[in-house]
Amino acid sequence: MTKPLEQNGHEEPDQTGVDAVDAAKPAVSATRTDTVKSSDTAEPAGGRISTEEKPAETGQPQVSEPEETALAQRSRRLPLVLVAVALVLVLAAGIYMLWADHSAGNQSAQKPSSTGSTAQVSQGPSGDAKAYKALQEVTVTPSVADDQGGLTVSAKGIGSRKKVADAPTLEIFMDPMCPWCGKVGRVIDPQLQRMIGAGQINVTYNFLNFLDSASSDQYSSRVDNALAMVAQEDPDHLPAFAAAVFAADFQPDESSYQAVSDARLADQAVGVGVPRSLADRFAQGTYRPWVDKVNAYAITRKDAKDAKGEFSTPTIMINGKVWDLTAAAKSQGGLEHLDRALLKALGLKSQDVGHQGKMPSIGAQGKALKVQ
Repeated sequence: MTKPLEQNGHEEPDQTGVDAVDAAKPAVSATRTDTVKSSDTAEPAGGRISTEEKPAETGQPQVSEPEETALAQRSRRLPLVLVAVALVLVLAAGIYMLWADHSAGNQSAQKPSSTGSTAQVSQGPSGDAKAYKALQEVTVTPSVADDQGGLTVSAKGIGSRKKVADAPTLEIFMDPMCPWCGKVGRVIDPQLQRMIGAGQINVTYNFLNFLDSASSDQYSSRVDNALAMVAQEDPDHLPAFAAAVFAADFQPDESSYQAVSDARLADQAVGVGVPRSLADRFAQGTYRPWVDKVNAYAITRKDAKDAKGEFSTPTIMINGKVWDLTAAAKSQGGLEHLDRALLKALGLKSQDVGHQGKMPSIGAQGKALKVQ
């Protein structure tokens, strides 16, 4: 298998000897109400009025008894009014605080906190948070791709929302230059295409480019861009084109790369039914920046690592779990029989491949069956 190694934020290949397959992968602000204090006396503009009787002083005017009584009654009444007003204000403040607490409680129950929401997005589904965020920020992307850069195809069309509900999903990670991706693809791709067409499986492709370093003209990125353009504009031919780039007479040798022109890549796409008008636009590199970010994120995905915690290509996941390609191939006598192992893992008989209504026994949620 080909394993990427981190270097400057990207991956470099390191081919392992997988030939061993044949022999042995809000704030409630509390409202504060000030207490209103009153006095037993009032101070009008003319001076202090007292309820206490005083002897008349020579030279000063005297207040008659009826007038004095009326003033005294008025003086007693005023403090009572102030106390009543204070009580009303305190009661109103208490009611407001109860309402504010209840309202705040309802809001927090109905709306998640902005901090929690942001954290969920920034962590990414299963890989590096920064790489995931960078992928979301790419401006030109295939609209049919999911947020992790996957391109899902089924009998119902393309896109994760068009999966066949009861069918298992195979997720495949591949680099167009990876020799083992080619070996695996040439064995299982014919069956995959038949099962996709019959609605028996969904396939999510993840096209990587860490092996650009093995070519002189960024071969992997150019092929990935072409595949993404086909996915966007001619999805019916995506499975066939994905298989065609691994054809033995087309896939270049990783160890002794010979340049593959844009024209030859376009011809390979046209050969499986892609319109020439689309193939001739591959050289524009429409989705090249997106391809880079897909690769940078995909190689950090923990769910795509093998039992040893390593990521390599090819990787195949069945219903979200990594499928051990080495063990599967060994169980059937070698890599050339991996297609047979795949059908056994899905719970589908070979004679039922391509027949609508004949569904894999593991369904959309089951684990891959052990291959004996």
